[in-house]
Amino acid sequence: MKEDELMNAHRHSGIAVFRRGAMVMATAGLFLILATSGWAQNFSGDARAIGMGSAGEQKNFASNLAEESRPYRSIVMPLGLIQVLKDTDIFDPRKVTFDPVRAMEFAANPLHFTFNRNDGDSSEHLVSDLVNGMVSRDLNDYRGFIPARNITAQGLLNPSWGKTFRVHHNDDGLFQGFYLGVGPYLAMGTNFSADPKLIGLLASSTKQYLSNTSFTLRDTSVGQAAAAVTVGYRAHFAVPGKSTRGSKHDGLYVAVNYNYLYGLHYEHANIGINLDTDSNGLITLQPTTTPVLVDRLTSSKGRGSAVDVGTHLISGRWNFRFAANGVGNRIDWTGLRAERYSLSSLLEGLHFDNTSTPAPTGAVRVELPVRYSCGGGYNADKWAIDSEMSRGLQGNEFHGGGEYRFGHLALRGGSRYSREQWNPVGGLGFNLTKNFGVDVAAFSTATNIERVRKVAMAVSLRFNRAAE
Repeated sequence: MKEDELMNAHRHSGIAVFRRGAMVMATAGLFLILATSGWAQNFSGDARAIGMGSAGEQKNFASNLAEESRPYRSIVMPLGLIQVLKDTDIFDPRKVTFDPVRAMEFAANPLHFTFNRNDGDSSEHLVSDLVNGMVSRDLNDYRGFIPARNITAQGLLNPSWGKTFRVHHNDDGLFQGFYLGVGPYLAMGTNFSADPKLIGLLASSTKQYLSNTSFTLRDTSVGQAAAAVTVGYRAHFAVPGKSTRGSKHDGLYVAVNYNYLYGLHYEHANIGINLDTDSNGLITLQPTTTPVLVDRLTSSKGRGSAVDVGTHLISGRWNFRFAANGVGNRIDWTGLRAERYSLSSLLEGLHFDNTSTPAPTGAVRVELPVRYSCGGGYNADKWAIDSEMSRGLQGNEFHGGGEYRFGHLALRGGSRYSREQWNPVGGLGFNLTKNFGVDVAAFSTATNIERVRKVAMAVSLRFNRAAE
């Protein structure tokens, strides 16, 4: 093999190894975004709920039992997939077109159409050039790309599919029973920080050259993948203290889940990137500095559990709900393995050294905060309001909004508060027939590494249930 061919093959081998580390960062960023303020909007198929601020979108198993709380079914029109599938090469880490920044933004909001979505090429992003080992020595080439200075977030995807077996039920709709189900348990936590000096340079309107300076990027990410086997209790009781019932949907709904967690994969990565400049303010290689270090701890064996509790009370036009998810949650990971990836240069001849490092003995226990939510609403003949407050993986959150119906049209509006940011929402409902309608909603989302607000549009078809 010729020398240039050997060097090219070696370079692409280095890129492949580096992209393994980059995939850790991309995955962390992806779940970070999934967990942020746009989760309910970005993955909900119900444009009506989105237009009202997505109140009621918090996970409450008891609400699933209370059909009156949502007397319709909706089907999302996935307009966002047109943008996502336009260029799938950005998702492939084996190709030089791999762009983790755009991949994260697209994957974080795949269903709904986002205006001014980034359609640039990979060379526009510092992150992409880090991935491909083609960092420009002049950091001013990346001005205008301004990542958030600090991003701390956690996310959890834990749906369950199963069946409720009613062992005691009456003709009036009251019942008790047990639930059996299975589903995935995917959790991710990320703590990212960017050097304020680097942020200042990238945000500057004029070129800046900071001589003999070290810029840093740091990220610590923890991911867990497990299978959840769920055993639960389900019940529908009469409204406490009420002698007569209105609708058969009135009453107190109770749901409790015990989740046995069978751990499949644990990932803990500490990533450090150093960008050093010379006397001219250009990127250089310092002999005492390693540009990229990735310390990785993994396991494929874990055992744990979690308990979820939910209640939903319906009394006439009023409804109230409360949920506590992840009570006592934990997974203990054993058989830990540790390794380090180090890169000696970001400018040429990508070559990663992979070495084994001592792993902790015993087990590592990973716990998530308990997620609490409470809310309520009122549904009148021509209008409805709903609101919800929660505290959990993203701290304090609020969702709220209302709807006014007249003729074949419904006007909606609301707001969301999450991660210290308010986001307005609004929407329209077109009631084409008694049992069918089309819902459209507009909402702001900041599901991108720069946390820039963009406007997205959701569309869904609504099929109303027949009144009883």
